[in-house]
Amino acid sequence: MIDAEQDRQTVDSDGVPQGKSGHLQRGDTAQTLASSFGDSCHIHASDEEELVYTGDEVEAMKQVRTKLLEEHGIDKAKVCDAFLAVATINCKLRIEDTVNKIVKLLGIMKELDCEDGIDADLWKPAAIHELKSFAPVGKCNNGCHAQWIRKGGKVTKEEQRNHVHACIMFYLANNRDARTLRNGMLFVFDLTGRDDMATEKRQGNEKLIQSFYQALPSRPQSINIVGCSFLLRSFINASIKVASLLIKQKMLARIHFSVMDDVKKLFPEKSLPKYCGGNGGGIGERAMETG
Repeated sequence: MIDAEQDRQTVDSDGVPQGKSGHLQRGDTAQTLASSFGDSCHIHASDEEELVYTGDEVEAMKQVRTKLLEEHGIDKAKVCDAFLAVATINCKLRIEDTVNKIVKLLGIMKELDCEDGIDADLWKPAAIHELKSFAPVGKCNNGCHAQWIRKGGKVTKEEQRNHVHACIMFYLANNRDARTLRNGMLFVFDLTGRDDMATEKRQGNEKLIQSFYQALPSRPQSINIVGCSFLLRSFINASIKVASLLIKQKMLARIHFSVMDDVKKLFPEKSLPKYCGGNGGGIGERAMETG
């Protein structure tokens, strides 16, 4: 665990850096920006590794906030501190990279009816039903969180705003502890029974939704795709070939077609989703229910 006694950062229960001032406005000075992140103490999460921002991390967050405000007019109302912190660390403290990713993400979100951006009110009750594709899962063997998608499906234009909000809720929840935030997470896509993906009726927003997924700053340890028939695998390989024009080779190398038995070995038994014989890491499913 990192213990930075000087210039370390408090986070609240939502992962939001706590500071000494209120919302920032365009034209605020660097000193005001610095004070908004604070430099005092920290908290313990009951079942997570303690998250204490280092001095370098806090400084990078300050610089990202400054550039967003001064160069793009983007303040806390559009990007809350919680998301900014996660994005900055997932981008390995690269200032320009983080700023560019956030600006691009907000542009895509605007096209998906989320022109209000990512505000500090992170829990969106209206979007709960769009969590239906996320299977409750515990941590993998190395102690990091995982994202497990079961089946999924097309996102209608009527639900695209809720879908975006649900994805952001899940994204921030999975990046809430120090180990996952600094080491990345494992992704599992269970496509069993989804041979209809290639022929499913198009909604007209598919490319935009995929662009949104790709724009979320993330650090995948591996991306495991299971349950693919020959037809579905051919369809996915064609999609990956197209995506290779935009995605770094290093990221493509982490995509694996796997069998479920091998994926299960990456998790303690209790962490596996309930439909795979586990306990979902003890995570309740009420918020994931579709009705």
